[in-house]
Amino acid sequence: MSDLKGEKAIAETFLKIMLEADDTGNYELFIKHYDEKDLVGFSMERFQNDIKHMQARNGMNLGYEYFGALQGYREGDHDGNFRFVWKGLYEKREALIVIGIHRKDDTWYINESSVR
Repeated sequence: MSDLKGEKAIAETFLKIMLEADDTGNYELFIKHYDEKDLVGFSMERFQNDIKHMQARNGMNLGYEYFGALQGYREGDHDGNFRFVWKGLYEKREALIVIGIHRKDDTWYINESSVR
């Protein structure tokens, strides 16, 4: 497997944007790099509810440490995906942060994001 430096940099950029969106409750910023078809059913109300519960459970994000990557997994109908994992450092606990990305028509998109 290649070292995925370029893909990791893209995923980390998306991670930083999403962490800012989480901390500020900014739905538009959070969905900015998603492909529209991956947002079906993900409304502003769902985002706000998710953020409310995540901040109550975790507190604010204080940073993160890179764990690793998986290349070529299949997420829905996206082929050739990359999934990157970080340890999220929060006020109340540590958690796994997962960001999945894929490229379509020379544009990179997020297809997965979670804090576990």
